[in-house]
Amino acid sequence: MSSDHTDEGPAVSTPNPLEDYEAEATVNLRGQRLRRPEPTPADDQAAEPEETVDAPTEPDPYGVGQEALAANSDTQPAKFTAHPRAGLFDPREYNVTDEPATWGARGRINAATGLKLRPKHDSGEVRFRASVQQIQQSLPGCSVVAVANPKGGAGKTPTTVALSATFGRHRGQGVVAWDASESIGTLGDRAARTTDPELGVWDVLEHAAELCSTSAVSGALGAFLRRQPTLDDILAADTSTTRDRGIGWDECAALMAVLRRHRDLIFIDTGNNPLAGNWQWTIAHADLLVIPIPVRVDMAKQAFHMLDGIMARGYGHLVSSAVVLLTTPPGGDPQLESLIVDELSALGVQQFMQVGYEPMFAAGDRIAYDRLQSATVEAYTNIAALIADNLAELGRARTQQLSDPYAPEAMHRPPEVDVRTDRGRTPTRPYPVEPYEPPAPQIVRPSNTEGLRWGQSTTKRDRWGA
Repeated sequence: MSSDHTDEGPAVSTPNPLEDYEAEATVNLRGQRLRRPEPTPADDQAAEPEETVDAPTEPDPYGVGQEALAANSDTQPAKFTAHPRAGLFDPREYNVTDEPATWGARGRINAATGLKLRPKHDSGEVRFRASVQQIQQSLPGCSVVAVANPKGGAGKTPTTVALSATFGRHRGQGVVAWDASESIGTLGDRAARTTDPELGVWDVLEHAAELCSTSAVSGALGAFLRRQPTLDDILAADTSTTRDRGIGWDECAALMAVLRRHRDLIFIDTGNNPLAGNWQWTIAHADLLVIPIPVRVDMAKQAFHMLDGIMARGYGHLVSSAVVLLTTPPGGDPQLESLIVDELSALGVQQFMQVGYEPMFAAGDRIAYDRLQSATVEAYTNIAALIADNLAELGRARTQQLSDPYAPEAMHRPPEVDVRTDRGRTPTRPYPVEPYEPPAPQIVRPSNTEGLRWGQSTTKRDRWGA
């Protein structure tokens, strides 16, 4: 500090920035209500020299570095100016390692002692959090994911339930799982909750026109879906086996016209017939293909033939972007897995993921997401993250978001046919049946008149029961 005494007034103390920068007393902004004290008349007589601060040596997160501070060094001392967004308004991105650990030893220590130990950067908990963050990213338009394998028992329905529940748990509303079987499907029976066992695809088709109209309100579709505890919805298939026809190409197009106006992510549980109209419609309109394959020879062969047929139809992009889920059941041959990967890779499949065996899937009962094994939940969370990344990349590759103005008319469900009979009684039908009339016997002119008279029939009369 240096003091100058003058005859005109009291001594004024001026800080020397090179000797002691802390000369000025600290101002209590809270006590002074964010204002410095008013200067006294004595202080007005001597102007305090401007304080200068050497350029900071620490890295500057806002881009004000040594070059910017030295721009005016030739004319005047450099003065540091803080960034206007610094401090309280500093935006920070969420980091998956910021939250305290809840898994493993660190999680138990935090729960027991109240500490806030962070998880290790290479731990499974960090990978799980990163997967959740990927699932929650923005997805373009209405995305369609088809779960397909023509072999029955391959795990299409459990896979659809698990993926839909995972996205619903971490994204909230907007996710629906649709059972697109042509006649009877089990997705509604395997879901965790059934709000109404009778609600299904025909209920939506009967109200398709009003659900696609401009007067349709948000939430109107929810009356025909089955809301799950994980906030996703289930659109169940028809459970009747006595209708005149099932769900075909036109019905799938009408259902999609409704769903795309009310939901933004659709998982489709396909049937077992690749030649059916509903199955071909699904492949033609899917954005991504998920193929569950238990490690068995018959399952792998059916998946191979299915992918070969998809490529023959001109949908090779679904094969190259397909996600294959391999599960080794109890008693399976682990060495067969590498052979399956080699065969499918020859077709162009590039993404394979392993999924552990889940007893709840094999039991055939309802699938409760919260009662799945922790390894299963973690595996399907990682799979869902991969699906989300693929859908987001697909959206970025699109140059134009197509819009389908198609609005279907209401479709009435076909009547059921009752062919049940009592003992020996004539079957009762809901519509009249014309009686069967046999054709008239054929009359021919015999070439040899021996034993036959002209006009006699060569056809036995008892052939028609007469």
